[in-house]
Amino acid sequence: MISKLARNIGWAAFTLVNVFFCQAFALVENSIESDILNNNVEKVTYCIDPNWAPYEAIRNNRHVGISAQYLALIGDLADLSFTLVPTENWQQSLEYVQQGRCQVIPMLNTSDYRRQFLDFSLPYFEAPNVLVAKEGTPMVQGYSGLGNRTVGIVDGYRQLEYIYRHYPNVRISMLSSEQEGLKQLLDNKFDVLVGSLLSMNMHINNQDLEGLSIVGYAEPHDSLAFGVNKSSSHLIKKLNFAIERIPEEKKVAIYKQWNNVKVRESRNYSVLLLCVVFVLIVLIGLIYRSRYLREYKHVLASKDTRIGELKAALLEKNRALAFLSAHDKITGLYNRNHMIQRAEEEISRFQRFHTTATLIIISLEQRNNKERAIDDFVREDMLKRCASSCLSTIREVDVVSRFNEQQFIILCPQTQLDAAETLAARLLESIKKQKSLMSMMKVSIGLAELKDEEEFSDWYERTLAALNKTDRLGCDIAASHE
Repeated sequence: MISKLARNIGWAAFTLVNVFFCQAFALVENSIESDILNNNVEKVTYCIDPNWAPYEAIRNNRHVGISAQYLALIGDLADLSFTLVPTENWQQSLEYVQQGRCQVIPMLNTSDYRRQFLDFSLPYFEAPNVLVAKEGTPMVQGYSGLGNRTVGIVDGYRQLEYIYRHYPNVRISMLSSEQEGLKQLLDNKFDVLVGSLLSMNMHINNQDLEGLSIVGYAEPHDSLAFGVNKSSSHLIKKLNFAIERIPEEKKVAIYKQWNNVKVRESRNYSVLLLCVVFVLIVLIGLIYRSRYLREYKHVLASKDTRIGELKAALLEKNRALAFLSAHDKITGLYNRNHMIQRAEEEISRFQRFHTTATLIIISLEQRNNKERAIDDFVREDMLKRCASSCLSTIREVDVVSRFNEQQFIILCPQTQLDAAETLAARLLESIKKQKSLMSMMKVSIGLAELKDEEEFSDWYERTLAALNKTDRLGCDIAASHE
């Protein structure tokens, strides 16, 4: 009897809690809806990519494309009045929203860099990215299958940030737009073009570009949402409210309207005639010389197999050569040349976007120079231990290299000096755990934050000067605050 009573009380309590949370959720949702319905229409400025049809474009000073139709739906649902701020290209649109000259970009992907100055709504449109090349190019399995091919990509696209982080060895050619990229691809300016599926298909069909085909997909796919300047983050609530209420049939209708995939047929009767003549010759040859043809096919097949094996071996050697050209053979870290290249890229990014960076130098010196020199095997082991400590401590975005015989350099993108000093302290603590290393080597660390109008050589010299201060001050870590 008591057990039954307790069970009934438990069910009653569960029901009350469930009702409470349902009512609370309904109150929150009704509050958002009431805010939108009771407020006056809010004016919102926005920028778009003017050359990204059919997703969005500016034609005769008007915004057209998929995002234009979604803006109309969302404006009605959220009581928002959108005003276009025209721009010349996608790079200018990103600069405008970052500066606050427009509040919103209606169709873009999220990324770590963009989250620094934008808040994002719920995604409302999904689309794949593809790799386009000349006909005859074999299928490419994403960026990992590009090999030594050069990739064309529009400056400012999220794919560029993705490649820099996950495929740093891919060779890149910057473009102003996807339409211009297709023309340069036909002119052999590069090997493969990265673009969005609907846009690539529309340009190829509209411009009747012969000799191009899609040879693979490029990860990741687009998951497009609103990007809102952080000063206007209150719009996120209204945008999400509207996005969740767009009818599914409206989404399907918009997609069907702009998905203009066409089957392109080529009718070349001269080629057909040649094929018929060739077939007749082959048939006659099969009748009178079948034995010789079989032998010839066997030889040809064996040669094709050998050529395939040689191509595979050559590709593998090219990959190995590319790895060795950018990596230190002892530690497996990036080498001096690769570090200088990445540092110069970071300096260029700093000059454009003013995102700071910090350089860290780690120096290993023998504790007692009077003793005999350390054996080469032991020295290599020390270098490998130090490299292992660095790799286990640094962040995913940091780049670590063996710069010279006794120095390691770590490039910390988008990192101020204070944060880098914290990272350097963790590095020193990790290295000190290597007892055998610390018993034979003295470890010193110097840091310097990138300054305006500074080349890599100047940045490196300031960091080296900070490293030299450790001997004068009798400490392990020193930073340049100049």
